[in-house]
Amino acid sequence: MTMKSTIFIILLCLDSICGFSQKNIAIFLHHSTGDGVYSEGNVSNWVKNYNSAHGTNFQIIPRTYPDTPYPWANYPYDYWKLWVNNNCDNSNLNIECLSSIASKCELVIYKHCFPGASINADIGKPDVTSSRQSLENYKLQYRALRTLMDGMPDKKFMVWTLVPLHRLATNADEAKRAHEFVDWVKNEWLTEDGQNHPNIFIFDFYSLTAELDQNPVNGQQFCLKYEYEYSHSSYDSHPNTLANQTIGPIFAQAVVNVLAKNYSVTNITVSSLLGANAISTFHGTLQMQATIFPIDALLKSVT
Repeated sequence: MTMKSTIFIILLCLDSICGFSQKNIAIFLHHSTGDGVYSEGNVSNWVKNYNSAHGTNFQIIPRTYPDTPYPWANYPYDYWKLWVNNNCDNSNLNIECLSSIASKCELVIYKHCFPGASINADIGKPDVTSSRQSLENYKLQYRALRTLMDGMPDKKFMVWTLVPLHRLATNADEAKRAHEFVDWVKNEWLTEDGQNHPNIFIFDFYSLTAELDQNPVNGQQFCLKYEYEYSHSSYDSHPNTLANQTIGPIFAQAVVNVLAKNYSVTNITVSSLLGANAISTFHGTLQMQATIFPIDALLKSVT
């Protein structure tokens, strides 16, 4: 008995995996430090010039977030409380839920203001629901946020590392803990669970603005660089105009790089090995292979 089955080459392109709604748009959630980088760093003009030179249409839309009726705070606990613990409200842009924000863009960028680098010593009682700023609590809150972003695999997210504190606004132990948390975010947060998180990106603002030398001529290790201080005699930790003008173009380029990344699979070609296209024997088998396009797609799994 002979059975012959024809194998068809299939090209798939589903709306759910062929791109984003609101493609090429990034929403940048920030407070004062982020506004300084965006405004003094001329991010808008940089993107405009880039679009003119490359024929693209990328956008970075700044938004103050969170804001009234929520307190002026944007630390790991606050994003956890708003987005994971469902204290958000989509009827108010100031406290909008992450899923709603993401529905309006391709990339969501969020950050913490400099007081986020004021990190207390651990007490051995990690609590994701605690607003106490400590490494043990931050890590739990970041893991919960990671899970939330994992649940939106067709969207991209960019997280800034901490803004370092002015040397007069912190101490050596506190500054070291801030550095430790940044190292954890960069080197462990997205790998510790053994899973891939291809839609989460890190903009390492800390390494661009923090003094990393152990014995600098001026300033203090793990604090805001001396040349980026607004005042050398005041503890204001906002990076100065020089910092903003230096980092603005770097940030804009990083955002454009993420927006330009091929994210979803657009086509799948299914073919057999050695070009065979039929099974001619009873209970025979034919090994198939699938090729995805683009080959550098970040999200390779499809249903």
